[in-house]
Amino acid sequence: MAGSRFSVQVEGLNQLKRTLRQLKDKDLSKAVRQANKDAAEVVKPDAQRGVPQHTRTSKDNKKYRPGKLARSVKVVASANSAAIKAGTSSRAPYAGVIHFGYPKRGIRPNRFLYRAMARNSDKVSETYEREITAVLRDKLES
Repeated sequence: MAGSRFSVQVEGLNQLKRTLRQLKDKDLSKAVRQANKDAAEVVKPDAQRGVPQHTRTSKDNKKYRPGKLARSVKVVASANSAAIKAGTSSRAPYAGVIHFGYPKRGIRPNRFLYRAMARNSDKVSETYEREITAVLRDKLES
């Protein structure tokens, strides 16, 4: 899913990242990474439900197992950001085709990740604010 992103901008985040680098506090960086991950985890269940479902028919290949794409949805987080990804090159290489479509093959886009993020953006913002506030409060009190 190269190039396209749906993001939430946080005011003051660049200054927080700069301060984290200056402090060189690994525990604080880990806590911020966990806060990023917790905020992104809010979207994951909705994204998994949004994956197009297909039931197995008698004409399908015996190796075909529906649900691989839904199981491949995962959260990747760092101290700087968090992302929700679907598909891997080995298990579900067709994730990009499902999400962005393939007009030459008649596959219409199903932007399940974008829809999940749009539906949950308020919850993500609230979770992120709550988690970052708790991290900073813990750090300032200790």
